[in-house]
Parts: sequence; structure tokens; C-alpha cells
Amino acid sequence: MAGFGAASLPLISAIALLAGALLIILGFAAPYWANDGTHYVGLWRYGRCVKDDIIGCYALDQPSFRRIPDWLHAVRALECVAVACVSIPLVILPVYMYVALGMYYRCMMGTMCLFALMSTLTGIAGVIVYGINLTNNGWDIAWSMICVIIGSAIVFIGFLILLISMVSKRPSTIHQPFYPSTIYVDPYKNKLYTIRLED
Repeated sequence: MAGFGAASLPLISAIALLAGALLIILGFAAPYWANDGTHYVGLWRYGRCVKDDIIGCYALDQPSFRRIPDWLHAVRALECVAVACVSIPLVILPVYMYVALGMYYRCMMGTMCLFALMSTLTGIAGVIVYGINLTNNGWDIAWSMICVIIGSAIVFIGFLILLISMVSKRPSTIHQPFYPSTIYVDPYKNKLYTIRLED
């Protein structure tokens, strides 16, 4: 990653967070968290029938006015928080990679670490709650839940890379002043400057 220079670690982290976010969102939306013997069950609806020859099997939405167990509401909330928390670093990290010196604000990197860790913890907590009730109901696990588990693990890897980036020192190849664009972030002061180039 020498070609990316100082942005190597945040770039690797952003790629890991993106891969993890895609898996979490896929698992979050797909109705294949479990198999109750008749249907594939998701967070938001019953999916397709397990076998085509089952009589009385049909897709069924789970609107909020029906009797939905509290544990399913808790899993929905935890997975919503996981999706929201992983989205914030995905929006902010590319901006700070563009403004190259911004990546050395430990506060910003620490905040991105916190969001990535919160996404991992809430995603796994939702899986644990769903898994406990899946076992109690005698259901079998399906692929959407596995996607969320793998996605949360990848987001955790992104968190570790962000943590390394946060605690590492500034590369010696960067000297001040360094103006990668018309925006300059002073790494030692809490200031953002715009630069107007004159002919």
C-alpha cells in the first residue's frame, strides 16, 4: 500500500468497513434469518416457503400492529443501530482521506473507532438475542444471520485498523506545509483553512 502513502491504514479500514456494511445490510434486509420448518423467517417478514409442497405456506409481512414479541423488536433496534453506526465512518473517512492531514486528528479517528465498535457490538448483540430465541423456538439458522455475523466480524477488523491508525505516529514523509487540495487542516490546531491560489 505504499502507493497510497499516509492514507494506507484509513483506506484499508474503509474497505473493511464497506465490506462489513454490505454484509450487515444484506442480512438485515433479507428474510432468511431462520427456518421455522415451514417458512424462512427474517426480521421484517416471513420469506418464501422452505419446500414448495407445504400446504398453507405463504409470505406474510410482520407489520408493527400485529403481535410481535418484544425480543424481535429488540433485535430490530440493535440491528438498526449497527447499520447506522457503520454508515457514519463510511461517510466521514473518505472526506478525511481527501483532506490528507485530517486523518491525524486523534479525536476524529477515535470517534470513527467508537462508531465501528458500536456497530460490531450491537450487531452481535442482536444476533445473540435472535439466536437464543431461535433455539427456544426450535428453529434452524439461515444465511442472513450468518451474513450479519461475518459482516460484524469484518467491521471489527476495520475497527482494529482504525485503532492502529489512531495510535500510530505521523509518517515522516509528510512535512508541513502540505497542501493536497484547496483545503488545509492544521493537525496541531483545531482549524480548517481554505487556500486560494493566485497566478
